[in-house]
Amino acid sequence: MIIQETGLREYEVEKVPANTGIHEIFEKYIHKAKPLYIDNYLWVENDYQPQVEVRLLYSANYIFVKFDVFENEVTARFTEINAPVYKDSCVEFFVNPLPEQTSKYFNFEINPLGTLLAESGFKRKRNKLTATDISQIHINASLDKPLVGILDSGVWEIELAVPLSLFEKYYGREINLDLARANFYKCGDETKYVHYAAWSEVVSGKPDFHLPAHFGMLKFKK
Repeated sequence: MIIQETGLREYEVEKVPANTGIHEIFEKYIHKAKPLYIDNYLWVENDYQPQVEVRLLYSANYIFVKFDVFENEVTARFTEINAPVYKDSCVEFFVNPLPEQTSKYFNFEINPLGTLLAESGFKRKRNKLTATDISQIHINASLDKPLVGILDSGVWEIELAVPLSLFEKYYGREINLDLARANFYKCGDETKYVHYAAWSEVVSGKPDFHLPAHFGMLKFKK
């Protein structure tokens, strides 16, 4: 079980109507969700702080996540699943939907091309999800080809729909969403302006997002 620290951020996740399709969720509903902001820029003092908004919804079968990244210059190179996309311009969703029962969590890391690095485990003891498992995750990205340079639109987007059945496979039990521990990140280890940012602040002497004690709280409204 993860011990909760005080002062962590919280976000209420609204539930969408039953039998609403994934495409419809992102077309009609997700933009109405209240945004959270990845605005705790950490460890590097270079004044590079692009605005990142995240919106969440959920249903009986999925967690839906929408990232809007306002960034004029991007690095988007990796196209193979489970590549080290954190070296590119990258957004990340770390989540444990069973924090009272286990400290195991998932990390989903995505570059502007929608290339996903996905793992499950405990801090530094994590295993990559298989290609079959990753194929169950809906991903839509605004970039369709690699780019290192100026992004004309000045914003890139990621849509992510993670099936609860995937969590259930790895936890070996049914998932009924109530409270979850989670964090959201923006980074770019090998970009023009190296940067690291979190939604719920991470306290560490060096860059490290894999610290579940600093995850914030998601509350799923019934």
